[in-house]
Amino acid sequence: MLRISKILKKIHHTGPQSKRHVKSGMVVIWNLTNRCNLACPHCYANANSKGTVNELSTRDAKEVIDDLARQKILVLILSGGEPILRQDLYELAAYAREKGISCALSTNGTLINRLHVRKILKSGIDYVGISIDGIGEAHDQFRGKKGAYSASLKAIRLCRDAGIRVGLRLSLTGHTARALPGIFDLFEEENLVKFYISHMNYSDKAVKHIALNPDRTRESMSFVIQKAIEYQNDESFMREIVTGNNDADGPFAFLSMQQIDKDHAESLYQLLAKTGGNSSGVRLANIDSSGEVHPDPFCRNITLGNVNQKPFSQIWSTPEHSLVVSLRERKAPFNGRCGSCRFINICGGNSRARAFAHYDDWWGSDPMCYLTDEEILNN
Repeated sequence: MLRISKILKKIHHTGPQSKRHVKSGMVVIWNLTNRCNLACPHCYANANSKGTVNELSTRDAKEVIDDLARQKILVLILSGGEPILRQDLYELAAYAREKGISCALSTNGTLINRLHVRKILKSGIDYVGISIDGIGEAHDQFRGKKGAYSASLKAIRLCRDAGIRVGLRLSLTGHTARALPGIFDLFEEENLVKFYISHMNYSDKAVKHIALNPDRTRESMSFVIQKAIEYQNDESFMREIVTGNNDADGPFAFLSMQQIDKDHAESLYQLLAKTGGNSSGVRLANIDSSGEVHPDPFCRNITLGNVNQKPFSQIWSTPEHSLVVSLRERKAPFNGRCGSCRFINICGGNSRARAFAHYDDWWGSDPMCYLTDEEILNN
């Protein structure tokens, strides 16, 4: 994840980063349910209207929250499927807040009405991210439901007007990349606090065809970085741009900064080196709807354990899979382009799920790295 707006603010207002420390703590993405009212082609959870029959009970979910609180996790992201379909969503969110855990809600927004807004406020959810993948019919087509855009936009406005921190989420694909300028316009017009742009991650070869190719990814990210710089220069526009699921964004931002703001490029590099790029299995964990624990939401074919059988803290502290052990020790035996890349210390190898889906090799190159061979080799 690249918090590009915060990084730009830091390097422009605090100077070199050599003595700064990264805020510690881990993020847990919890797919509370596999049920969903939409049928999106890019869904990593393979969610559907029926979902799975072995979702955790409210009691068991609260026991997991107790354990997460003892772990002092930084953020708990409540996701799905569509998490609002789970009747105890707000009860669980409120319980997590009581235990001192900051909660965010990831939703398609189509089910949010005034009643849900009141429940969000009461539960203490800190942030709501609502998916927008196009303007009007383009979004409806991508989400597979007519009227989805108007319903999601209504939810965004209801949350914003109620004082809830709300932002946009975009899955960057060949379909949605064309809509980026229009969605940035929407972001500005609606006066929202955050815009999260997620690259297409996948663990299934069947969906990789909707991902952007390297040239279009570079074009899209150049546009995103330019918008973030514009916002940074406008102190009255306090908005955050975040990108995720492609840690080549960090090196690309550094290379871009060398061209447009060389004085701050070295500070940016230092900060990126401290965060280390991909945090899968290190500072990022996933719990799926049946209680299985994974290094991240996309490494579904790596199961470290199940919270129904063993506490999350025990599962996480004693991983047996060699991938997770190597990632934590920073001794990953990357090969291909990743094995010879000069940016491996600030990228961390990018997505292992995509590498495995493409090459059947956990340590292969990430096929969605959009840096050129010259960029990764040139010192």
